Amino acid sequence: MHQIEKSIILDEESPLFTAKVANENLEVAVDDDLSVYILVCSKSLSAIQSSIDKARLSLTLLDIGYLDSIAAEDYSKSAYIEMLIENSIIRVQSIYDRALIFTNRILDLGISNETINHNLLVTNENVKKFSLEGKLKAINKVCNDYRLIRNTVIHHDRYTEEQLNQLTLIISADQLSKEAGKGQFMDPDELNAITQAYLGIKKEELGKYLDGIEQKLFDLYDAILPVYNHHKDKLRAK
Repeated sequence: MHQIEKSIILDEESPLFTAKVANENLEVAVDDDLSVYILVCSKSLSAIQSSIDKARLSLTLLDIGYLDSIAAEDYSKSAYIEMLIENSIIRVQSIYDRALIFTNRILDLGISNETINHNLLVTNENVKKFSLEGKLKAINKVCNDYRLIRNTVIHHDRYTEEQLNQLTLIISADQLSKEAGKGQFMDPDELNAITQAYLGIKKEELGKYLDGIEQKLFDLYDAILPVYNHHKDKLRAK
């Protein structure tokens, strides 16, 4: 946890502390510009942490035990393996999009979530004024390793690599062999072992990748917290 979460989400001036249940709905009193600002910053910061948590959760699912628990007879395990890895990649890559939205909210730039992008923010004069463009560029750079893969998975094709191709081919052959009444294509213990080994390698690889993104994200937090306090002072003075 970074200090910024306590400073913004648990801000003593936050309207969250007025939350109450009325007619089975949660209501928060937002009655001035300062309250609105604190609330939108809190929501966008919480979205980043949620994306990190879901990314780490997706990595815990890269395990042969979990794979066996969800695999249905109608589908080859190879499809589940591809799905789990693709899900992890997409989850990790989504963090930067939320970091851009958070920066937009902190600076109160008024850019819609749908149109926000890296180039738009790093060239923005307010972003440069507070020297945040370098922090955003650093996060963007560390995200480059899997960005192309992520875009391919979402827009064009499936995730693929040589080791995964070989593994999924063996798994598919094993299933087809059993369906054809020819028995196991490969010793089940050996097949499980190489599957777990592959999933373990991907879990470690993506875990290190996620750690690198989070470290650069924390650098952004260090620089952006004073900006948050600056904007609060301006709103309070109105």
